[in-house]
Amino acid sequence: MYIPTEFEFTDQKLILEFLKQHPFGTLAVNGTDGFPVLVHIPFTCNFGPENNYLEFHVASENGIVAAIQTMNQGIMIVQGAHGYISSSVYTHTNVPTYNYQAVHVSGKLEVLDASGLKNHLAQLVDAFEAKREKKLHISQWPENLIESYMKEIVGYRIVLNKVEAAFKLSQNRNEVDFNRILDDLSTGNPEEKHLAEVMKQTKCPIQ
Repeated sequence: MYIPTEFEFTDQKLILEFLKQHPFGTLAVNGTDGFPVLVHIPFTCNFGPENNYLEFHVASENGIVAAIQTMNQGIMIVQGAHGYISSSVYTHTNVPTYNYQAVHVSGKLEVLDASGLKNHLAQLVDAFEAKREKKLHISQWPENLIESYMKEIVGYRIVLNKVEAAFKLSQNRNEVDFNRILDDLSTGNPEEKHLAEVMKQTKCPIQ
């Protein structure tokens, strides 16, 4: 993706942490008709010293299965905080803009075997149940129920061969305008307030 220099994010450790915090993305794979095939899916993160990858599953009848068999590679698009920035808060005349966080993970797609798929499902449930008081675990369901559902899905792993991150968070604004943007967002809706909190973690804007 196109990333202006001031918005390019290259800290790999923090990018991996971002993926852990935003475990839902859009997978894009080129279809045989020339149009991309898309699916919106939760994923699990597996990061280690030798390689990093995401795992997910889709319905076996989903058209993206055929596209993956043909192309064998794709891009997972993951978004974070985002929101409209009104230029009315600037100390000078300018146009409005839009802030956002986006990470593109490009890589080879590998099919999970039965054991790998079951491990992925267990990890996925554990990840989303982690903060619940009464946690569910895959072992609580009958084995034949799990096996029945596994026949209806296909599991995949996408290896992180290329990772691009664009964090457009008003880094190109001076300190006064940056703080005025924060004040404005802090009075908005929950998404805008969340964007303000994320922006507070960015490096000091230009002087």
